Amino acid sequence: MKKILITGGFGKIAKHFVQNFNKKYEITVADIVTNKVSFSNNVRIKEANLLDYSICSKLCEGIDTVIHLAGIVDPISESDEILETNIKTTQNIFKAAVEAKCKKLIFASSAQTIESYPSDIQVNKNMLVKPKNIYGVSKCFGEALAAYYSYNKGIAAICLRIGAYEFPKDFTEMNARDLSAFLHPDDFNQLLIGCIERENIQYEVLNAISDNRYKRLDITESKEKVGYKPKADAFELFNLTKE
Repeated sequence: MKKILITGGFGKIAKHFVQNFNKKYEITVADIVTNKVSFSNNVRIKEANLLDYSICSKLCEGIDTVIHLAGIVDPISESDEILETNIKTTQNIFKAAVEAKCKKLIFASSAQTIESYPSDIQVNKNMLVKPKNIYGVSKCFGEALAAYYSYNKGIAAICLRIGAYEFPKDFTEMNARDLSAFLHPDDFNQLLIGCIERENIQYEVLNAISDNRYKRLDITESKEKVGYKPKADAFELFNLTKE
């Protein structure tokens, strides 16, 4: 069994993955608060403040793959805390993973890294980053830091630009941009599996949305590089016509 560390392990993305694949992998979940969700007995739970490097170092011991989901998610606020927290925690966990000789980093980036492009443009990974908010800036930093460690320290790294991750049962109303960037949780789980299992990857930035009729992000390379096979289409799932 591969040993997986998931930071932000009590968030909705991590919870959905862990509940479905805790028998496939030996999983440790780490979060600053750990009393809101229960996992099966074979999942290790660690309460951890990733601003403390010594804690990150201990978390990464004996781990094969680190999935870094932790951070402040806020595309509206311009608070300095977003940069301070997201940059420092990402720096700590990446450095700890390298020093612990983990084999792979999977970083939860965001579609917010490119959100300053006009909404009618489909964005691919080779286009320059154009963040629209401080949260997006913090994710651009994470992508750059992952590239540094991958090309200079020998750890494989995959950055996933996550779109509008939403459970269908929670659907209320999405604007055109959110529909074009919709990401079904089951599709993202399948993408994560592909990232964990695929060998011979050095560094990749991959887009993470479902197979929507209109796509804000180009997912061609996600399919080619890690065998991504999304099934959901937001326009079909929510019974929306082309109009």
